[in-house]
Amino acid sequence: MYANENVKISNVTFNLSGASAREYAKLAYQLKFPKKNRLLDLATLKLRSEETDATMMREKLYVDILNSLGVPAQQATYVRLFLNNQPIGLYVAMEEMKKHWIKKVLHPNVKKVKAGALWKMNSCCGFEGNLEWLGPTTKSYVVEDIYKNILPGKNPKDDQMADLITFMKDLKDFDPKKVKDPIAYWEERMDLEVFLKSMAMEHLAGTWDGYWKSGSNYQIYHDPITNKWIWLPTDFDDTFGTSFDGKIESYRAIPKKNEEGFESPLAQKLIIETPLINARFEQILKDTINTVFKPEALGPRIEGYKKMIQEDVAWDRAQPRVSKGKSEKFTIEDLHRGLKTGAKGNWGLMNWIEKRTDEVQKSLKFKVQAGTASKVALHKMTTLSSPFGIVAAKQATTVSQVGVPGTGDDVKDGAPADAVPMKDDSSTTLSTNGVAQKSTKTASAAQSLKSQWTVLGAVAAAVFFAL
Repeated sequence: MYANENVKISNVTFNLSGASAREYAKLAYQLKFPKKNRLLDLATLKLRSEETDATMMREKLYVDILNSLGVPAQQATYVRLFLNNQPIGLYVAMEEMKKHWIKKVLHPNVKKVKAGALWKMNSCCGFEGNLEWLGPTTKSYVVEDIYKNILPGKNPKDDQMADLITFMKDLKDFDPKKVKDPIAYWEERMDLEVFLKSMAMEHLAGTWDGYWKSGSNYQIYHDPITNKWIWLPTDFDDTFGTSFDGKIESYRAIPKKNEEGFESPLAQKLIIETPLINARFEQILKDTINTVFKPEALGPRIEGYKKMIQEDVAWDRAQPRVSKGKSEKFTIEDLHRGLKTGAKGNWGLMNWIEKRTDEVQKSLKFKVQAGTASKVALHKMTTLSSPFGIVAAKQATTVSQVGVPGTGDDVKDGAPADAVPMKDDSSTTLSTNGVAQKSTKTASAAQSLKSQWTVLGAVAAAVFFAL
């Protein structure tokens, strides 16, 4: 696999991805990187086709907002995919939330931590992963299809849902009218703030295929250090008015039971039936609208996305598809329509944001503040491994000297991903298969780390596979 013309990684596993995504002519894919030769410290990547989104922005926008709110979430970027030199299309690349991601994001400063239980929930075939207590043992639940275990934690093999069932039993027994301090009750069991922010985003973006309305498309992790559950939202394609045939109205209009007859008790009991938690939820809605979700904040960002990807989107929509599945047959004109009035039955992205902002102001009886000053503390980055297997903070060579496109450096020589640093008195040389290539020493670790993120930008250029 080539991340660009100079970065090559061997032994990458390449698979199809997604169940519903396989129905489309533009397929989705998954990459698994070898442990000793990862790209930008990534274990896995999903290449999401965005085949139902004329703008190709909804998932990218959703994860960016989650990150700005402080919700543990994936990062996303755009890539062009080529297979055997054949152009396939433009994709949104996201790292999967599995063991490596958990340790890197949720336990960045804890060495040798044994990860807790991690579950991924789905809805299918008359069942939903809605956290409803159905019985005291794992046998009472549909495991794999609905409750899929990704990491076992400390649960016994014959009862792998043990700690999750305890959480669901606490939820079943919770009576908002009898618990004196419901916030303390739930903060002892889960990261309540993260859950409420996640539900606020589900409402704001009209997520009809998430937890609140469908008991689906989320993960939940049992932190072994704090003994709390952490909510991890996933899959954001059906958002901002995609395939949405309802009304933009208050969250209180969400029915207690959905069309399939299922209730999502964690949202219902905490947000709707518990006044103290409801007050906190409504404040989160106000804060989110005031700082990040309003048109004044998102409009310039979306315009920036458009300028960045419109050439790539035009290229994508000119490519023949490799599968005979269905296609929305979006054009480059649909990108522009999809931002305003909408394309092929879906809401316009900016139109949705404007209408939802109006709804929240009306429902909660407040006025959005003017201005876009950030009220979220900057995230402190942790040291990552470079794409060349060298720790960025200790790296002896500038990544820009390895021929990264778009860095402004006129460098012709490139270093493969498995290059090994060879030191001498005057310079540092990257060598592989007996071929030596010169590069200069960095002035500081900070400069090296800056180059690390230059490579991240270069990764967005293209991903090449030889099969």
